Amino acid sequence: MVKNYAAFLLVFLSLLSLSGCFYIDPDYSENQYTQDTVRVAGYVPVYGTADRQDIFFTAPLRVEDPGKIYVYGKYLLVNERRKGIHVFDNADPSAPVNLGFLQMLGNTDMAIKDGLLYADHMGNLVALSVNDFETIEEKGRLSLADWNYGLPPPAGFHFECVDAAKGVVVAWKQEELLNPACYAIR
Repeated sequence: MVKNYAAFLLVFLSLLSLSGCFYIDPDYSENQYTQDTVRVAGYVPVYGTADRQDIFFTAPLRVEDPGKIYVYGKYLLVNERRKGIHVFDNADPSAPVNLGFLQMLGNTDMAIKDGLLYADHMGNLVALSVNDFETIEEKGRLSLADWNYGLPPPAGFHFECVDAAKGVVVAWKQEELLNPACYAIR
């Protein structure tokens, strides 16, 4: 009997000590928080117009956020993450000349074969004729993962779901989100 009483007392004291482990936030407000509120770092879409979707060759820009690098003949191509491709004349590798910038929103990857540049653009894989890079001609387009809203969200993050009525997604900005309903897996 003493053994059962000692076990009961030990359990009772343990439960009593746990009651002191709860903390009530003095700034808590029923209107501000609910039991189901979840705050996470994520991304919010930046909407733009259809004209920002065009692929075109512009004046040279400064390389700010380089991604993949590709060499094709005398050309050096440097990806500007999610914005496009810098094109350099690399005939003299010790002094490359910046020829211009190929605007391709959402671009992160590229490859060239037989005068065709294959690159991702606004959720699509596009094939462009790029013999001289100043005359760009789209030869084909294939939708990637059925992303029809523009630039896909960064993978591995929650994001604010896209509202197609607001336009096409041309960029993403990082913000704290409340109860996000969308998550990018790829």
